[in-house]
Amino acid sequence: MNTRNHKLHGLTVLITRPVELAKQLASRIEQLGARPIIYPVISIETTPDNIQTNQLLQQLDGFDIAIFISPSAVTATFERINRLPSQLQVAAIGSSTEKALHQHKITVSIKPEGHNSEDLLALKPLQTDEVKSKSIIIFRGTGGREHLGDTLISRGAEVHYAEIYQRVLPQNAVSLSDDELNNLDIITVTSNQGLQNLFKLTDNTDLLCHTPLLVPGERCFHLAKTLGFNSVFQSDNATDAACIEALIQWAESP
Repeated sequence: MNTRNHKLHGLTVLITRPVELAKQLASRIEQLGARPIIYPVISIETTPDNIQTNQLLQQLDGFDIAIFISPSAVTATFERINRLPSQLQVAAIGSSTEKALHQHKITVSIKPEGHNSEDLLALKPLQTDEVKSKSIIIFRGTGGREHLGDTLISRGAEVHYAEIYQRVLPQNAVSLSDDELNNLDIITVTSNQGLQNLFKLTDNTDLLCHTPLLVPGERCFHLAKTLGFNSVFQSDNATDAACIEALIQWAESP
């Protein structure tokens, strides 16, 4: 296949997202003429059974709204349950999360056009007059941001977290060598934790910080600058489509 006319021809792109989530992006990058390298800095694991989460999963009939933070939250939840109660209003952050729910035949009735908690909180069904005195369950990973839950509580809702999965450093992860870093054109990360893990896993952080970096939003952009990265570029969100669009814009920039 002749890739010379493809928009990412000849570039080497490091993909740091979890391996199960990296394959589709890697395939798309390869179709555009680049060489993707999958180097997962996060592993997604279902959280061990615990009394609090088990109780929440057994009491889903008592909730009014269920919010899913990510595709990983959907996958981990349906490894533990067979269905959601029919009366639940379901909210999803991001198109990928909505797609994951559709695969389980779940209709998403509360969905922002954007891809973060702030976009979700701006929707009418989650305003004070709508959620006051309602019971909401948020399916998320351990140690996630508190902004969504805190805001809903301030609007009068009763909020419970089902921390259904955890993000951990991959076992037996090996640091990137200087030769590997020197052969990279750009690195993509999709979260603050991923960026922090990449930094921890790299022995030569000075060389790492001289490699162009693509991040999914302002919080990650500011973290990258704080860590010392010289060339940081920002996509609109962490989806494959946004990442590809930003990579093309970066590749075509003067």
